[in-house]
Amino acid sequence: MNSLRLFVLTAACAVLATPVASVAAPAESSSACMAPRQTLVERRVSEEAARGLPMLISFLNRTQPIYQVRLDAAVAMLDAARERRNQCMTASASPASD
Repeated sequence: MNSLRLFVLTAACAVLATPVASVAAPAESSSACMAPRQTLVERRVSEEAARGLPMLISFLNRTQPIYQVRLDAAVAMLDAARERRNQCMTASASPASD
């Protein structure tokens, strides 16, 4: 009886897991659009950049000995994040080629 229960339970799990697996594994274009994990420094730089350029500059001047990030590196981080976001928006706006 135990082996029958195990067989039925395994079959039921396989049937129920199929739709979940298709939802859990998104299409290739949407996986490229997943937000990458940001480090503490990247998050702080983007938060300060959202407050304005003078605030970003003063933040970088204050924390440069700690984080070792200069203005040119911060701008490169922000440009890379903006480029990823633009590519994602372009990929999601283009029609599916199926």
